[in-house]
Amino acid sequence: MGLDKKTKRMYRLRSRNDFLHSFFFIKPQKNTDINDLANRLIDIDDVEEVCVTEGSIGYMVKAKFDEKTYENVEKSIASIAGPRYGKFVSAIELKKAMK
Repeated sequence: MGLDKKTKRMYRLRSRNDFLHSFFFIKPQKNTDINDLANRLIDIDDVEEVCVTEGSIGYMVKAKFDEKTYENVEKSIASIAGPRYGKFVSAIELKKAMK
């Protein structure tokens, strides 16, 4: 999801066949291996594709999956990211943390 500043509407990247690209933010712990994280995330049953990008304050994860499995994928990513990789945060929590 994103925010269109002109219309203040939320948006998501869409693709055919009800597949969805959603974005998740992870605040990693020290010495987190980005490749290991990506390998663990792609092993989630419902995830078709994953892209992990490192930024100055954390990782942005873009995941492709069937829209019907959103809650399951979100819980799985949070579970994987939580204890080993730091804090799983939503876009809203990330924005607050940046202030």
